[in-house]
Amino acid sequence: MSSFVRPFVVLATMLLGACASVSDSHYYSLMPAAPQVAAASDASGPASPAYAISVQTVQLPAQVDKQQIVITDAASTQVTPLNGFLWASPLADEIRRALSDDLSRRLGVLDVSQVAVADGLPVWTVSLLVQRFQSFYDDRALLDVVWQLVPSNMPGKRAAICRAAFQVPVEQGMSALVAGHQLALHRLSEAIAEQIRSGTVNARLAGMTLQGCT
Repeated sequence: MSSFVRPFVVLATMLLGACASVSDSHYYSLMPAAPQVAAASDASGPASPAYAISVQTVQLPAQVDKQQIVITDAASTQVTPLNGFLWASPLADEIRRALSDDLSRRLGVLDVSQVAVADGLPVWTVSLLVQRFQSFYDDRALLDVVWQLVPSNMPGKRAAICRAAFQVPVEQGMSALVAGHQLALHRLSEAIAEQIRSGTVNARLAGMTLQGCT
């Protein structure tokens, strides 16, 4: 069997299995497992960060903005929602939470998007417009995204808009495909964090094609 046909035979089997038993639905999250955190040795606690972030609601293409994981056929214009393979929460929420968690850990700051903040607190507002969120089974995960950074109460800092595409090769299996999307978001977070720190985007990040910034 050719390598071109094989992924679609596997996908057809998955679809038939999902139709056979609705109770066998599988749920997936873009949030990685929480790392083990060592007990703090300093009773005074961590120092207060100099700023915060505010990761906004993510905008998604309508064809993937649903609970079902949507598979894209690379050889045609066909997309297939899988009724037996579902996101644990709305996909826009999954992306926002995963990005917020990763950025907060990288930068050592809080995401204050869901809480009231004191006047004058320096905040980077992070907005995401997803152009493409594509799942190619047994092939790759693709994230094409525009992000905007807007500083508040940060004299000398300026807003920026960038677009980049992230591609991650994946092996067979839905867990591998979801892990590919997790890695794509991880690399997006790496690019945004570096931009917040230094004002520039590292165009040499693995799997990233930077299309430009303004």
